[in-house]
Amino acid sequence: MNALFSIFTITITMGCVFGMQIMQPFHVIDERISDITVWSSIREKQMATTAVGAFNENRIPTIQFLSFCQNGGKVYNDGIFSFPELKNGSQFRAISSMDGYVLLGTSKSEVIPAGKITQKSGAVMTLKQIENFPITAITSFLNEGKPSFLVATWAIPSKLVRFDVNLEDLIEQGPSLELTIGSVRSGVSTGQNFSYFVSDAVPSELVTIDNNNFVQKQSITLPCRSIRNGHFVRGDQSSDYEFSFWVSHSSPLSICKVRHNKDDGMASVVSFFQIDGTDDLAGTSIIANTHDGQIKSIVGTKSYHKATPATVFLLRDDGVISLEKSWKFDGSSTINCIRFDDDIAYLVNRKSPGEIMSINVTEGKLHEQISRDFSEHNASYCPIYVYGGGTRTSKISIGAPLVFEIKIPTRNVTNSSDVQWMQIGLTVETDELSSLEIFFEIDLEEGKDHFFPIFLGASQLSSSSSSTILRAKFSSASSIPQPGIANFIESRVAARDIKSFKLVVRSLKSNFLPDEERIVKHFSVQTCTSL
Repeated sequence: MNALFSIFTITITMGCVFGMQIMQPFHVIDERISDITVWSSIREKQMATTAVGAFNENRIPTIQFLSFCQNGGKVYNDGIFSFPELKNGSQFRAISSMDGYVLLGTSKSEVIPAGKITQKSGAVMTLKQIENFPITAITSFLNEGKPSFLVATWAIPSKLVRFDVNLEDLIEQGPSLELTIGSVRSGVSTGQNFSYFVSDAVPSELVTIDNNNFVQKQSITLPCRSIRNGHFVRGDQSSDYEFSFWVSHSSPLSICKVRHNKDDGMASVVSFFQIDGTDDLAGTSIIANTHDGQIKSIVGTKSYHKATPATVFLLRDDGVISLEKSWKFDGSSTINCIRFDDDIAYLVNRKSPGEIMSINVTEGKLHEQISRDFSEHNASYCPIYVYGGGTRTSKISIGAPLVFEIKIPTRNVTNSSDVQWMQIGLTVETDELSSLEIFFEIDLEEGKDHFFPIFLGASQLSSSSSSTILRAKFSSASSIPQPGIANFIESRVAARDIKSFKLVVRSLKSNFLPDEERIVKHFSVQTCTSL
């Protein structure tokens, strides 16, 4: 045996490990969303946000934004964005994000910028000179203060293409690199100096990429085969090493733990973990985090037999990997974990419509909330306050500004906690949607030295229909956060010091008919405060 494989190996037989828990408490994310294939965390401040790639009801690739309140398992539907240009049967196969900038790759060698990248919304870029190969892995890192992305193709050998975000927040295709391995299926990054890509082959191989010089430094063979997904765990500052975990798509299911030197990026296999009795299961996702001095990993799977439901495994690594818990999901053939925060795991299936659930993996407690309309819910594991909402109607001539105010009820004045997250919703029905400006003001109690007028944006859309409805949602956790809302959150304003919220809707249209009207059907503000 190659000296590389002188590693610690553990085999677990499922029949001897804990009682399998049967559960199916999934909840629909959005009736329009189906077949979730990729996901990436795009924002961690105030309220964490994850983007998932899926299809909409017309089988058009679509991004679904989900927000996660701290200290609990509540999930917020933060809106969707579809890409009509991808009508040629494309499907998202890879995604990565860095500092709010997002890049997606498709099964037809297309690259789609999103998040803070300021390309025209829905812009689609095709890989130059590397067409007709699916994009199967993307990593990201900071390059002189701006994100760069490494895009890997499903080819033999695989090729890497670098994309850089310039000073204008536009993305540009850079150099390419041919790897010594083929059929790359997954990749992870340290966030700065190194990226690691692994092949979906027998056996799987891992290559180390120097992000700064864009060269391959190393190639090693792993004891796992047909690796499908990986996750990188950053070590503490006192350690010289960091780790990555990789799950196989072969049976029986196996996990490889790899150690990475922080200085030179060189990788070595630490351990190989196998679960016997998983002949009908294949690994599809793995997410790991460090909690209470231990590394815990959630492994999602796909079942290849109708009699065997998809299973999720919880692994614990305190120097030796062990299987801690597992859950079966009747009625689901594939279950993936898209987030793992402390002890809360967020799981999705690939059904139509797409569904989600969250579970406290330590307590086994299920969190069953999924909020599709934030105006309808006012309870969470972090205090949620909803102002306005309901069916409120206000009419005004299109030429004059509409001022809509929500005064804060006195029942909340005792809450001195800081506002950590805010979301604003608005529904407007109008005869014509043209050059609509939206301002939002936060008025504080007398004696406070802050006043927050916020310009939310302008709609330049037009419609020939007799009735047009504008639904707008602005969130401090959105993929493209509003600077004014962000500044308000960073100011750490106490909830009890807020006097009122005011919305100003104004049209820039100079020529209008006196009888033209805008009808505001809904205006609400939701805040999430610290405990």
